[in-house]
Amino acid sequence: MIASMVTACASILIAVMAYWLNHRAETRRSQREARIDRVSSQLKDLYGPLLVLTETNERAWAEYYRHYIRPIGAGRADIQLPESEEARWRTWVETVFAPTAQKIRDIITARGDLIIGREMPPVVLEFCAHAATYDVLLANWDGAGPSKSTLIRHPGNQFLSYVRESYGSLKEEQTLLLKVAREDDRVGFHQ
Repeated sequence: MIASMVTACASILIAVMAYWLNHRAETRRSQREARIDRVSSQLKDLYGPLLVLTETNERAWAEYYRHYIRPIGAGRADIQLPESEEARWRTWVETVFAPTAQKIRDIITARGDLIIGREMPPVVLEFCAHAATYDVLLANWDGAGPSKSTLIRHPGNQFLSYVRESYGSLKEEQTLLLKVAREDDRVGFHQ
């Protein structure tokens, strides 16, 4: 009788432990899958598009600068550009720089919930403010003053660095999470 009670209690204890271990593993798997989904969404919906647009815009600016600004020694915003240079600058602003900045701002505005961290990074807000000033510049090009530039300057390499580093760290995390998930699936499959 005592032996059968011990056996029954042991069976119940083993069943409870098996349930608890299985539940714990399932909870970890669900949390990992949720994290994989979040990181993948951050890459696909925010940081991936930001990286492509930011890199494209930086490359366009570097080429514009190399071909048109550096050869004439321009660079001071308060110097009046010759009419031919101003026309070229306006074309680049209207067709390349402003539309790209506005796309970046729209992505950030629409998908800001995917930003890494608890708060919006100041460099992201600076960029969005810069992009917003293109609206005024394009609406009033002739009255924009001699510099024909945005009122709020581009945050420079800080923004590009932020986007590159964020994308890179998310890719690393995604790779690690997927590796762990594959390993767990292999282990779980063989048991």
